[in-house]
Amino acid sequence: MSTASSRIVAYAVVTAGFLTLAYGLTMLSAVLNFLGLDGASLSTFAEFVTANSTAFNLSLVSAMVGYILAVPMMLIITEAAFGGQTDQSRRKGFALGLVWASLPLRPLWWVAIITLTPMLMAVSGPDADPTTAVATFTGYQMLFAFLNAATEDIAVNILGGGWFVIVGLTIVATRNMPALLGWIGCVIGAMYLVSSAELFGFAFGAGGGFIPIVAGVAGPFWLGAAGILAVHRVF
Repeated sequence: MSTASSRIVAYAVVTAGFLTLAYGLTMLSAVLNFLGLDGASLSTFAEFVTANSTAFNLSLVSAMVGYILAVPMMLIITEAAFGGQTDQSRRKGFALGLVWASLPLRPLWWVAIITLTPMLMAVSGPDADPTTAVATFTGYQMLFAFLNAATEDIAVNILGGGWFVIVGLTIVATRNMPALLGWIGCVIGAMYLVSSAELFGFAFGAGGGFIPIVAGVAGPFWLGAAGILAVHRVF
């Protein structure tokens, strides 16, 4: 593939990754308020899915695709950040390792919701056995929490947050991209890492819940901006 063709493909991946992430996460959190259903009853969840079926499914698929496309975006940015710094091969290898390690975990939560929600809805109808419905919903919630920890806390917050910090510091040191972009990446990475605190039993203090929200919003925008600059430098 020629350099020009590679650049076009890379720009397309970065643009698609940013747009799908931005649309999916914005719809789920700000428009549909899906995250506000945490702890809701089966009837409330069923009413939400019934009322927002098309938008909900489209948002889930969009966010899942964005989470996966974030991997090539991060790989391109890593290459641009380190550039020709051969003396930092170990740090670069560690950063790339964090990205690849996150890949199999990124789609788990989204795939589970997309595939299991129709099954949950099938046993929540008015003619369904209440005991079966409650048992199914309880199992759904347990799996939901487990896979959310794998996708969000481990893949995005810990592995992704570590990558943000390493690459941000590298950008500041190498100046292969604007240093301010590197400092912003470090801050976002720190917020991602802090956002994983609940996985280890630590609760956010009063007002501390805004940290995961800010990280979740700023992260895709940073990836989009850094990705565009990185494509220009790598290809």
